[in-house]
Amino acid sequence: MSKPLVQTIDFPSSDTKNGTLCMFQVHSDKPGNVPFPIRRVLTMTGMKGKDARGDHTHHKTKQILVCVSGGCTIDLDDGKRKKSISLNKLNKGLLLYPYVWHVMRNFKPNTVLLLLADRKYDERDYIRDYDEFLGYVNGRKKKRT
Repeated sequence: MSKPLVQTIDFPSSDTKNGTLCMFQVHSDKPGNVPFPIRRVLTMTGMKGKDARGDHTHHKTKQILVCVSGGCTIDLDDGKRKKSISLNKLNKGLLLYPYVWHVMRNFKPNTVLLLLADRKYDERDYIRDYDEFLGYVNGRKKKRT
């Protein structure tokens, strides 16, 4: 059985009399939590509707993408399957696996994306060329583990 292309995480949230609370908590064996220790946090802002972000994959990094405000479309591709997902709720996260090419696009005004990663930044972990990525997922290149 192959791994899923992407996993959706429903983070716990609650409406209160003075706002909404959403909790991102590390706990690998309970649903609705971040399933890995967080080593890096990124925020992305200032994207325009026709901009694209991402357009790469990783050898090892797992990450969760959350839309804090606004919304966008995430295109996912593991070399065999492709899927596009709309991300526009604070309590919905996408767990992105290594060797899944991802592109964020179609940004709504004032979109803020939050990214939680299980590894510190290392440029050697990135695959930024789509043909090189296809070489890894189709067995022409050896995956890094």
